[in-house]
Amino acid sequence: MMRRQLLRLAGALLCSPALVRAADTGLSGAVRTRILAAIAQPAPRVLNVQHLALIRRFNIGWSPVESGAPMLHPGQPLGKGDTLALAMQATAVKDAALAAQRLIEAAQLLPDFMQMARLKPGSYALGKTSFAFGERHQLLLRRQSWITMEMLGLEAGDYLSEGYWPTPSVDGKRPYGDFTNYPVEMAQALGLPVRKRADGALVVTPALENELEALHQQTMPAMQVFVRHAGLMRSTV
Repeated sequence: MMRRQLLRLAGALLCSPALVRAADTGLSGAVRTRILAAIAQPAPRVLNVQHLALIRRFNIGWSPVESGAPMLHPGQPLGKGDTLALAMQATAVKDAALAAQRLIEAAQLLPDFMQMARLKPGSYALGKTSFAFGERHQLLLRRQSWITMEMLGLEAGDYLSEGYWPTPSVDGKRPYGDFTNYPVEMAQALGLPVRKRADGALVVTPALENELEALHQQTMPAMQVFVRHAGLMRSTV
């Protein structure tokens, strides 16, 4: 329950009033019903061409909850514009309810996509600038802990009523596993030095902690270029 509340808080903090007004508050009953039905079902086991087309257009935001973490933007999951119209365009379907279903399915598959695809390290366009994606970013994206769509439960309907799309988010409190002291788990994932204090707590040096905190902030642009450009290694979860 607490994680669901935190995710709703993230949506409220991430979306300015202007963005909320721009979100899809006028969804038809049929579309809302299809969205809630899709969330109630297990996530798809196969990522199809429509899912991939939507993932390529995903707009990654930053959840301000706790330490912060990447999330699929709840107000504009496909970027600026009418989300449902953008979903219909991306999937090349004229059925609005089906396009909404495919968008929810693609959102459900986003955490799996981090494991199913790979991006070659290099410089990638990101808006009007570029981002240097490295192997460390790739390792961290695969280690992140997600608050999944299923964890929203009945609150998914509240999201829609408030003008947000239900979307998954990396857990801002424990972004890489079980520790709130997340730089330690980052160091472990990257093979960097971790030491045990006399009280048994695992720690990293202050300099490394600062470096890892900065690297954590980079996981938002890293995820954005990943969804845009990563090559799919397999289509099944």
